[in-house]
Amino acid sequence: MGKVVLYIAQSVDGYIARENGAIDWLWDDQDYGYEKFITTIDTVILGRKTYEQIFQLTDQFPYRSKDVYVVSNMQEGSDDYATFIQPEQIRPLINLLKNDQHKNIWVVGGAQVIHHFINKNLIDEYQIAIQPTMIGSGIPLFEKNDVEQQLELYEAKPFSTGMLLLTYRKN
Repeated sequence: MGKVVLYIAQSVDGYIARENGAIDWLWDDQDYGYEKFITTIDTVILGRKTYEQIFQLTDQFPYRSKDVYVVSNMQEGSDDYATFIQPEQIRPLINLLKNDQHKNIWVVGGAQVIHHFINKNLIDEYQIAIQPTMIGSGIPLFEKNDVEQQLELYEAKPFSTGMLLLTYRKN
């Protein structure tokens, strides 16, 4: 049975992107554990804005070998790369996927999608890379929510660049 994993990077002051969605401040000078992480994933779930941004950042869709779902209030059906779901379909989809696969489910963003998952208490593991950069303002990793959760620090992995990958699991 797979688990739901939030794997994401943020600035040290808590932002995942600039206010306009840009991630130009984010380092890509090394792997930071991504290649190992992606081998543990069967399914990728992301928001519509994050999905659209992928096509601006790369010429080739990076998750072709994965099942991809995009949470959207605006789109339905599917395209060449993903199946679109409404926010109210998240819990039934997760229940189905967790019972149907052996690898994990990656929640990749953005902040609104993460908010839905937190409010439904669906994230089993948080892997948050903290980049030692302050961007001052932007899109916060966590929106205000109504759920209190206690997490246990499972691993803290520092990199020579100052990046720190923190892994938390639900108690």
